[in-house]
Amino acid sequence: MPLQDRKQRQFVCREQEILAAALELCSTPDWETVTVSEIARHAEVGKGTVYKHFASKDELLFRLMMNFYRGLLDILREQRPQDSATEQLRLAVERALRYHADNREYRYVVAYCDRIDFKERANARWQQDFLALDRAFMDWASPILTTGMHEGVIEPRPLEQLLLGISAAFKGAIAMIWSSQDWRPIGDNETVITAVKEFVMAALVGRSDGARLAAGSCGQRQQEVSPQ
Repeated sequence: MPLQDRKQRQFVCREQEILAAALELCSTPDWETVTVSEIARHAEVGKGTVYKHFASKDELLFRLMMNFYRGLLDILREQRPQDSATEQLRLAVERALRYHADNREYRYVVAYCDRIDFKERANARWQQDFLALDRAFMDWASPILTTGMHEGVIEPRPLEQLLLGISAAFKGAIAMIWSSQDWRPIGDNETVITAVKEFVMAALVGRSDGARLAAGSCGQRQQEVSPQ
């Protein structure tokens, strides 16, 4: 292996070790007190080595957040395009929520990087990465939603309205999943995942199949008792 290639592999490996150390230290409630020096010690490198890879602790956390969401996007892209639009969306909602439940160690990092003050002081490159990530999720979801509306299984509405509604439902669900049991008023993670999945799907199709059937039965009974 050429020396340059070996050095590059070592550089990438060391960077991943620093990120792993930062995530471990920043996965507890006192994450804000963690210093770059502590991250360096935990990764068993010098503080100067950390700064060769990352300009600041904020950049470290930003990279962790981007890795988290890129992992989620990879999972969503693994779905089978031959499935119906509603099946793809139902599975996507469940997979996305389970991904958050299974990677709870990211909760403080992601919440911090999602704060408006963090985004406002982020440099231009980070802001471009934020926007590119948002576009990637929209580029994944938009064709599925559009297909569902064309097939008549999703209630026709402006695409932007559907994306905003799904995003809002997710933010609330994730806050519940990432909170501890003591801070959640009702339900465990499985309850939240099931409830939000059914809620989102019902909102997309207009109303749930159960509600549709109930309405049909009610209408039939009204016809039966109506005076001739």
